[in-house]
Amino acid sequence: MSSRSNKPVRQDYIAKIRYANSLPPPPLNPKFIEYNTTTPISSKTEGEQLLSSLFRKENFHNLLERIDDQSGLELNLINNVGFLDHGDQSSIGQLKNKPVALHQKDRALLRHVGIGQIKRTDQDVSFLRRTEYIADQSLLKSAAASTHTEENKVNEKLKNNEEHSLDADHQLEAVEESFSTADDSLNNLSNLKHPRKRHVKAVDAWPLLPDTSMMDNVFMNLRFLGSASIKRELDVLKRQEGAKYKDMYQRQRQESAIFKPINSQDGEWISMFELNDEEQVSKLHQSLHSDAADESTTDYAFKYAKNYDMHYQGYTNPHQELAVRFIPVSDEPAAKKRKVAHYLPVSGKIELRKHRASTNSEINKFIKERTYDGISFKLREPTTTELKGMDRVRSEFDPMEYEGGDELDDEDKYI
Repeated sequence: MSSRSNKPVRQDYIAKIRYANSLPPPPLNPKFIEYNTTTPISSKTEGEQLLSSLFRKENFHNLLERIDDQSGLELNLINNVGFLDHGDQSSIGQLKNKPVALHQKDRALLRHVGIGQIKRTDQDVSFLRRTEYIADQSLLKSAAASTHTEENKVNEKLKNNEEHSLDADHQLEAVEESFSTADDSLNNLSNLKHPRKRHVKAVDAWPLLPDTSMMDNVFMNLRFLGSASIKRELDVLKRQEGAKYKDMYQRQRQESAIFKPINSQDGEWISMFELNDEEQVSKLHQSLHSDAADESTTDYAFKYAKNYDMHYQGYTNPHQELAVRFIPVSDEPAAKKRKVAHYLPVSGKIELRKHRASTNSEINKFIKERTYDGISFKLREPTTTELKGMDRVRSEFDPMEYEGGDELDDEDKYI
């Protein structure tokens, strides 16, 4: 348990101040004026003339008058003869080409309470507020030598890798090594280490592979935000129906819903359509999640549910967000399925919020005209031409499993 001090902390409010200047620009162009070329004056007089009214105020009198009257020390930080006109730094204590030796009694004043002893051989002391930032020269030299050695090793390793990358034997060896390392990690979970949380241990592992069979589809992340939350509506419906509430039916109903976007220059909206028949919901959900072919054709009547305000954001990186589906090991001996995790790229995200009527009557009229009462949906198996088009898209990701084939003729496109 950490204790904090009750001492108040001063906090300054920093704000950008802008000044309004309504004065017109000067009518003449800027002109360079020669400074102090006619009447030469001494450096002392020139130093005094450089003092502006700001330095003549009471707050700066301590810099120009006696700092300690008892010791009789007189200090004038401006009147340094030779420093302004000739650049002579000796007037402020800096000797030419010779560092100022630090007295041994003054070394204790520069040492911080949290820093160890300062070496006597180190005479280059910078006048910093925090002297712990002063590094030892020997340590800097050893660190520089160590860095130089590490850079040579890395450059030599990269050079060898570049030479080996052009060799077919080394490429084959690198590929086989990657598979061996992956298999070892899947079979021996003790080799898996979390990069930051050392106490975390792996419970199970899956080989992560792309689901090329679904690459012909476009997937998006749909989220209901705020008052548009589906969970809130289901909780209210559950309290109203009580024991009659069917959780499986409501979940399948939401998963089989249809969304139709409404786009215009003034905004984006989307309409949601749902099935109200429990038998149709169960049949459609089973057909969408089944791998078996079904030659029958079924019509589904979707009814309008509600409109949402939509905000779509597309991803520039195709692998920015992935949808992962875990497939466990099948208990049936005849099944050829193995434990694997299939991933699919998500092209973007759609955020839905509760639709509220606009103050513009034209926008409300536009949305109402383009909102349908229902959608007649027909589910069937794809034709041969449609399968060829789907395989053509899949072949871009897995050319060994799917063949692209030739382009479709104009007659086949509209079958």
